[in-house]
Amino acid sequence: MLVTYIRSSSYNNYAFCQMQYFLTYVLGHQTDSGKKAELGTIVHKVMEVLADLKKFMQDNPKKKFLISQDDALGEVKIHRDKFMDDFFTIDVLDRSFDYYVKNSKNKFTPKDRENCLNLVWVVFEYNEGQFDPRTRNVVASEPHFDIEIEEDWAKYEYELPNGEKISGNLAIKGTIDLVTEAEDGIIEVIDWKTGRRLDWATGEEKTYEKLCEDPQLLLYNYAISKLFPEYEQSIMTIFYVKDGGPFSMCFDKKDQAKFLDMLKDRFQTIKLNNKPAPLSAKREHWKCTKLCHYYKNNWPGSEKNMCIHIEEHLDKHGMKETVKKCTKEGFSVGYYNAPG
Repeated sequence: MLVTYIRSSSYNNYAFCQMQYFLTYVLGHQTDSGKKAELGTIVHKVMEVLADLKKFMQDNPKKKFLISQDDALGEVKIHRDKFMDDFFTIDVLDRSFDYYVKNSKNKFTPKDRENCLNLVWVVFEYNEGQFDPRTRNVVASEPHFDIEIEEDWAKYEYELPNGEKISGNLAIKGTIDLVTEAEDGIIEVIDWKTGRRLDWATGEEKTYEKLCEDPQLLLYNYAISKLFPEYEQSIMTIFYVKDGGPFSMCFDKKDQAKFLDMLKDRFQTIKLNNKPAPLSAKREHWKCTKLCHYYKNNWPGSEKNMCIHIEEHLDKHGMKETVKKCTKEGFSVGYYNAPG
């Protein structure tokens, strides 16, 4: 398979279902966002805007009004004396909720808005506001990274279906929720999760021990080491808002090497895979029937779902011809859309 970059979602998606990975990251077809995911996005946006305003406050200590220019909500402005007021947080939540509801295919109710606001309060109230972005020393809010892996094993060279030849080094790409500085000068990444604390590839609960080996956290740790090299040690905190609260792991340079070993193995495995396997050969697994967009939707002009259509096309025509004929129009193998 073609692979020029890896992000945490694609790394985990390959372990979940190789066929879903192929359809999404090689052929460029996109799944519709479920309602739960969009509710999570609404909560994330509140945290992002508040963190952005806190960074503005830090950088402009004499200015009375804090300003955030947000890509979704537009200008958000508040007097610094009102920044910690509940009514302001509620206003940001309302603006976020209205924006995403307006652009969604899903149906939302006032109860959904209330649930989103309750999740925000859960974060604010935990340990007297320890993870409230307004109380943190913000280094960066939603920083994007695109980092090339400068290792011999990370080199690639492909001929695309149109005859174009591309070469380069594997990159990791992504967007981190929040980067802060702890009191003792250690950098801390905070990642909000509004879903369950599960490894969806195995169905097992993510314990503290498993989180210490989690590819997303190790990837973020590596990215942080390149974005902010002045910090020698980092803390990765993943906050399961509805399922266990915060879990914090301390990482250092040894963990960067561990991540590179994991990345090398995944990269080489994907490159050599010319017949991606579906999660379930007969598509009988509940994760296929209940969760997968490619199971629920037919290939355009076909009576077969997208997953089966692509599997049969691969069997009949092979990888190169399938990529040529079945890639979504306008998609490039190096395409990335934040937040990743």
